[in-house]
Amino acid sequence: MEKNVFQKIIDKEIPATIEYEDDRVIAIRDIAPSAPVHVLIIPKKYITSAHGITVDDADLIGHVYLVAQQLATTLGIDQSGYRVVTNVNADGGQTVFHLHFHLLGGEPLGRMNAARVASGKHGGRGILREAGLIVLFAIGLAAFYNAMSPKHLEWIKPTYTAVPVNDDAIDKLIATAPTPTPTPTPPAATTTTAATTPDRPQRTVDSPKTSTATPPPPAEQAGAARSLTLAQFKKLMGKPNVVLIDARLQEKYDQGHIGNAMNIYGSEVEQHIPELLAIPQDKIVIIYCDGGHCELSHRVADVFLRFGYPNVFVFLGGWAEWSAQK
Repeated sequence: MEKNVFQKIIDKEIPATIEYEDDRVIAIRDIAPSAPVHVLIIPKKYITSAHGITVDDADLIGHVYLVAQQLATTLGIDQSGYRVVTNVNADGGQTVFHLHFHLLGGEPLGRMNAARVASGKHGGRGILREAGLIVLFAIGLAAFYNAMSPKHLEWIKPTYTAVPVNDDAIDKLIATAPTPTPTPTPPAATTTTAATTPDRPQRTVDSPKTSTATPPPPAEQAGAARSLTLAQFKKLMGKPNVVLIDARLQEKYDQGHIGNAMNIYGSEVEQHIPELLAIPQDKIVIIYCDGGHCELSHRVADVFLRFGYPNVFVFLGGWAEWSAQK
């Protein structure tokens, strides 16, 4: 069975922002946070979901909540309040089928049943309930058609920035670039069996480990990509340590693209995170889209930045400027 993304993070095959780790669990920042504080606490033992927990796992699950308690204190949400929740299977919202717990906090999260309203027998409340259902249905229908459209609109328009870089910085980057290393071959598929839990005499929660390597920045501190002019882009093109990504729709990519660019559609970048993280961090990553006000390249760049990639650039002119000069 092929490893899921959490198993790869546990085995240090792909990077993540680690907030805590011991021999039983690892806690990482969520790449797409649903609250100011959003940490995933993942048991290292492979369990598909909460529905797969057995009596033998009782000690492990108790340990998860002790870790959540410690993290809440460390992250400053123990007094204001927080939520620890796990999703089970598709209808429960589970997307990665490896048991994990969401630690959420940093803002009022509301009651779990806040959406409930009184029944229609209470006069005006019933009318409001029906009106609310109609509005929700309309929003849901609009969201469905918006998601199905290849040119769908954002509900909340994100703001992206790109910092210009001077020519000297480009020349220095080229001069100091490491010898290129091949992209590692994904491990062969193996059958994963449930590991037996080793004996552990200690029963207390360990202190968070201090890594000697510089960790990637937290998800909410991703920063901004650096922008390239056409001349700078040409200077980097063809270098062996450059990875070029076309963030447009596949239809446009098939009609024409730059060099050996790989195609990762910016609006679906979250589905390709394991593929992107297979790219070594010492590579120079350049992303482009149509150019002008196109934000697809910024979406892809944002993922790399959130995982701590140091050399991420956006070619602002994109395909429009490149094709025009040819």
